[in-house]
Amino acid sequence: MRIYADPSFLVSLLFARDRGHATARAAFLAQGAAEWLTSQWSLFETYNSLRQLCLRTAGPRPEVPEALRRYSKHLHVAGKFTQVDTDMTEALHECQQISTAHGSTLRMRSADVLHVALLEQLQPDLFVTRDDDQHALARARAFQSRLVP
Repeated sequence: MRIYADPSFLVSLLFARDRGHATARAAFLAQGAAEWLTSQWSLFETYNSLRQLCLRTAGPRPEVPEALRRYSKHLHVAGKFTQVDTDMTEALHECQQISTAHGSTLRMRSADVLHVALLEQLQPDLFVTRDDDQHALARARAFQSRLVP
């Protein structure tokens, strides 16, 4: 099984103090034999989101997101995650099509649309997210999607 996880899931998986960490970790461990896919975009958004946590009151020290970035890199080397090259020009064309088809009926942040557009290239068996709107959009595009609370 090939699974693409969006950054909301990846942040929860990596950051133990995240409120969704336990459920993200359980979902990850339940799919032990799966190949977890990432893209340059998902990694950028994940690492940037982890760094942004430092700005919160009682947020982590800047060393924590860097340590989590290195741990994520280890998960890629160890084989749990595979970074797949994607064509961003093609993805942006797909974003336009998604917006045309669903932009007036579903809530969608631009970053979320890009993740769903990348599904066309990655063709995962399952998409996992913690974002209700992104989950609805992926399902509207006929992808198998799981919302992890």
